[in-house]
Amino acid sequence: MINHIQRIVLWVSFLGLASCVDEINIALEESNQAMVIEAWIGNNPEDTYVKVYQTSAYISGVLNPNFVPVPVKSVVIEQGVGEDILFSQIEQNIFRQSTSFDPVSGRDYRLVVETADGEIYESSWEKMPPLVQIEDVVGQAFEKQVLIATGQSQFIQTRTFADIQAVISDPGEGELGYLIESSGITELYTTANIDNCACTCYENVPNIFAGMNVVSNEPFQGRSFGLSLGEISLSTLGRFLVNTKVKTVNKSSYDYLNQIDEQQRNSGSIFDPAPSRIKGNITKRGDENQLVLGSFFLFQESSYEKLLFRTQIRSEALELNHSIEPLPPVEASCLEVYLDATTIRPPAFRQ
Repeated sequence: MINHIQRIVLWVSFLGLASCVDEINIALEESNQAMVIEAWIGNNPEDTYVKVYQTSAYISGVLNPNFVPVPVKSVVIEQGVGEDILFSQIEQNIFRQSTSFDPVSGRDYRLVVETADGEIYESSWEKMPPLVQIEDVVGQAFEKQVLIATGQSQFIQTRTFADIQAVISDPGEGELGYLIESSGITELYTTANIDNCACTCYENVPNIFAGMNVVSNEPFQGRSFGLSLGEISLSTLGRFLVNTKVKTVNKSSYDYLNQIDEQQRNSGSIFDPAPSRIKGNITKRGDENQLVLGSFFLFQESSYEKLLFRTQIRSEALELNHSIEPLPPVEASCLEVYLDATTIRPPAFRQ
């Protein structure tokens, strides 16, 4: 009898709870896809390409989402004067030029992409920027305080660094932007008690500038000035090989890249503006209000390589408080300490 009464009470309680809960059906779209067209057209074939794809639905924790491929009928760069430049698909989503292309400074170009469904996406007409030559790469010593960790203790110490700059001469042809890529190879010394020690290593430094490096020429039009490439430590003895590329882009491309740079540099504070989809210069023909991500960039690229001597940079700033880190001891090879390095001397270090 008691068990029967308990069952009735539990059943009534269940009905009471169920009556307090409303059934909610939320209709969710399977995806919120947008067309993405990213195009870089310039004097370096390796950096000249067009990417066409659609965004995929956001999934938390996925760092490399699989973008949705878009069947494409044709990719063409139209010239204000001259024949069209055709692009061919070389792999999924990526197209490269089918014929040779020599960009002409001041000439107008436009991107036109037609999908297999007959939809046409086109950019605005953009003007090819001029080619800017890099005259030199120089390093200037300066001091700054760094946090040093030794065992379980930490302390602040003043160290010297070199501010690396590429010296260029602006052509004075109006507002432009410079997109700078800088990498290098650093020479690393160790010490050992054997005569045949492989004690010198060489390690790649993929980027000596933290983040995107994009600069407007507005303050420097028509004169020589230095573009910052980043900084390297002067606390070691080895030389440093600087490799830099400077892409000249037009004003609209600079504005687009600058917006991306500013968005990436947001500190994460609650007062920062929320990330937004930055509108480029590509629209869908017949539906110009449809969201199209990406942009059409024209560029002229210059490259420069120089071997810098840390000893020379220090000697030109003897008033600074330079300090040299002790050489790490090894048994037979510097690879015992520098695991990502190589003992093979790059050609630039054989001088």
